[in-house]
Amino acid sequence: MILGKTDRFAIEIGQLELYPEASGLFVQFRFWVANFPVGDWDDRIPLGASIDTACLIRNTEWARQLSPFAPSLPDDMFRAVYDAFFAYDYSKDPVEAPNLRDRFHLDDIGLGAIQDKYGLILVVSLEGLERVIVKDLRQEQFIADVSMPLGFVESVLNEYIEWGRTKLLAARS
Repeated sequence: MILGKTDRFAIEIGQLELYPEASGLFVQFRFWVANFPVGDWDDRIPLGASIDTACLIRNTEWARQLSPFAPSLPDDMFRAVYDAFFAYDYSKDPVEAPNLRDRFHLDDIGLGAIQDKYGLILVVSLEGLERVIVKDLRQEQFIADVSMPLGFVESVLNEYIEWGRTKLLAARS
């Protein structure tokens, strides 16, 4: 099942599997950005953790809109919101809430199917558009950069969250 539009931004959900030893539902998961599939389709991720992360990113839409970015190269954007999160010294610098990861890192939703291979960020432009940028972390190159109307990504996240919550509730019954 595909939620969204593959030529802009979408989430593809595949087979659900129950692993009693891991106590939870696991799902095939990948993103589509500008007609490019992003993720390891053969991997399975814990649905509950993915839904929790999708909720966190969706709920920080207000914070993204407070920090719009001027048009810039993908590399500059990644340094500002992706690399900066990992370089931040939480032991001596004040902790931001929500932090850069909570606001901008879409790859967290896909957990292990995405994170060790790709970096995905979601930012808002000064023009009031959402921009999703994808970097192949293994090749150190950008593979997608697409802009779309404000709220589009959040609408896809809403669909995914609703679908996921329904599946999680059914699994508990």
